[in-house]
Amino acid sequence: MTNIFSFIIHGLIGIGKLILGIYLYSGWFITNAIYYLILCGARGHVLYRFRLTKKLEDADQRYAKEYTVYRQSGIFLCMLGITYFLVCLRMYIVGDPVAYEGHIIFLVALIAFIKLGFAIGGTIAHRHLKNPIFTTLKLISFVDAIVSIVVTQYMLLIMKQSSQAIYSSARFGMGCSIVFIIIGIYMFLNKSKACETTS
Repeated sequence: MTNIFSFIIHGLIGIGKLILGIYLYSGWFITNAIYYLILCGARGHVLYRFRLTKKLEDADQRYAKEYTVYRQSGIFLCMLGITYFLVCLRMYIVGDPVAYEGHIIFLVALIAFIKLGFAIGGTIAHRHLKNPIFTTLKLISFVDAIVSIVVTQYMLLIMKQSSQAIYSSARFGMGCSIVFIIIGIYMFLNKSKACETTS
């Protein structure tokens, strides 16, 4: 249910930012929109495939299909990493045109920590489940939470009136993006022995 809610919210955010980006001719909003839409697409893909695999009665066949979803989601994570890297690179070169002030800073920080809390809580609560689809959803949640932490860091530095807020946050974000890409490549190239046996 949490992932379905996140899927809807990120879809609305992505569409809203894309409309704003086209209307304002803003590369910032457009690149952000692409990130959110890919994140939405990644969750939607996993949730849709999860519904299909639940209908399979053969356990080996179901696991093979679930692992295929896991590997396909690696491509989505690579795309997320590349897109967010471009967002941070643009932020580093051009600067951030969005100014955050007052209570908005604390609101976004609260949302970031809630996302991180859900990601950690979901991992602990379902640590006994070895389902590849659940693992994929947990990884997507962590990516979403870490990106929120990067944004929170930026806004807290702005609140402290740090002159390096944009550049340090952009570098941190690019570093996280590289980690996302590495995880995505690992997921895509990794192949379960059970899947090889089934195939």
